[in-house]
Amino acid sequence: MIVSWLPFLVLVGIWLWYSRASRRSSSGTSWVDLYEQQVAENRRTNALLERIAAALEKPSPG
Repeated sequence: MIVSWLPFLVLVGIWLWYSRASRRSSSGTSWVDLYEQQVAENRRTNALLERIAAALEKPSPG
């Protein structure tokens, strides 16, 4: 009975190993680094959008 489950367990083990290996990016950056980069990019985008909104809210001369 255990022998019949062996191929399935091997496949599950390979799948788990592959999924963990694929989580690591090729450049070696961690998820925390990627998250921090995304937060920084979102802050820059937000600042630019606020500048655009402020420019649009100014009354036009004339």
